[in-house]
Amino acid sequence: MDTRTAAAVLALSLCSCAIFSETHGIQEVDNWVRSHERLAESGKMKWSDFYAQYLEKVSAAPVISQGPVVERLGIMITASLFYEQGRLDKTGFDSVQRIVRTYQTIDDAAANLLARDALVRALGSEPDR
Repeated sequence: MDTRTAAAVLALSLCSCAIFSETHGIQEVDNWVRSHERLAESGKMKWSDFYAQYLEKVSAAPVISQGPVVERLGIMITASLFYEQGRLDKTGFDSVQRIVRTYQTIDDAAANLLARDALVRALGSEPDR
């Protein structure tokens, strides 16, 4: 085997390891979300805790592109804190969450813009205090 062939084999091996590591990391996060989202939905865990821990898991996962996901989780942490403080009603929180869930597999800044807009609209519809 010549040097170029050996280098190509080594590069492919390293890429395969990186892809496996990333896939495994994503799967671990997905499994955590499935088991803990039920806790938040049942009221056994605060939504803000769920999204903060979700952010920690995503940030620790060996993923190539996680910027849009991190931003989206930041939006949900903000929305859940406002909801828990009574500054956002259930309908508004559900609206933001529905958009995030719909676009959660799309790494697109436009999806985050939709979620931010929904949060701003929901906050704008709250009664004057």
